[in-house]
Amino acid sequence: MIAYKFLRDGRVGPFSGVRWPAPGEWLHATAGGRTCEGRVHACRAEDLPEWMDAELWRIELDGEVAVDCGKLVADRGRLVERIATWDAAFMAAFAEACTLRARDAALLVLSPAGVAGPAHAALTGAADAAAIAAIAVDPALMGALDGDATRAAGYAGDAARHVLGARAQPATAPTHAAVNGFIAAHAAAFAHDDLTAVERERAWQAAWIARHAGL
Repeated sequence: MIAYKFLRDGRVGPFSGVRWPAPGEWLHATAGGRTCEGRVHACRAEDLPEWMDAELWRIELDGEVAVDCGKLVADRGRLVERIATWDAAFMAAFAEACTLRARDAALLVLSPAGVAGPAHAALTGAADAAAIAAIAVDPALMGALDGDATRAAGYAGDAARHVLGARAQPATAPTHAAVNGFIAAHAAAFAHDDLTAVERERAWQAAWIARHAGL
């Protein structure tokens, strides 16, 4: 079975600490041994937003394969190829895409009756993370918002700052990308007052990654 695997730099498992062998060589699950919880873990395409790290690999799973809590578990796995498009620039771009989604969620909260104030107008015209980050710390715009609107705008502002962090320090991009996926999902749930919006937002994120990474 072909699946995906996120690893730290150098083919290291983020939870197990295991260094995966070179592509083509099998890593076998060993209970109480080298692999995480005695199983080899991997992702389906729809699971990708939940497990981001520095390296993304296409892998092959073999033996007994099952779905467990948003991931695949198997008896053994081997790396097939590294996804070259998954790099710090890609992760920053994903983080910015999530920021724009958080901005859109904020706009729903800022004008529930279709009446747009200055903050709404400013966010509507904000086309990138830098602009959103500046708006989120502007007291003239944020000071007039009520509690819910402040929280919604705060989600967008926090996400924007993570984009700036990813671009300033590329080594931290995996963390910023992962955090922004979480922020966008919960911004959507807050805006729609519906926890199922988290699943819809995660599905959008997975589709974005697959499309832009050429998976």
